[in-house]
Amino acid sequence: MQILSLDQAAYRAGIVRRTLERMLAEGTGPVKVQVSKRRVGILEADLEHWLNSRRRPGPWSVPSERPAAEAAAPIREDEI
Repeated sequence: MQILSLDQAAYRAGIVRRTLERMLAEGTGPVKVQVSKRRVGILEADLEHWLNSRRRPGPWSVPSERPAAEAAAPIREDEI
């Protein structure tokens, strides 16, 4: 179990520290750990869980209305 500083957690999440701090204040960020009176950190496992919970399916996983063979073919004027 490793505790990451806010700088380390923000870097791994691909955001700036201020954005991470704002998310923590709003309650939308990962779970934080009060390491000492003035020190806050984030468990590496909690950061991973939070990042995975924010994953969304990519556009390739959305079913198309047209079959793949038709989707690749251009639409002819008489089909409109």
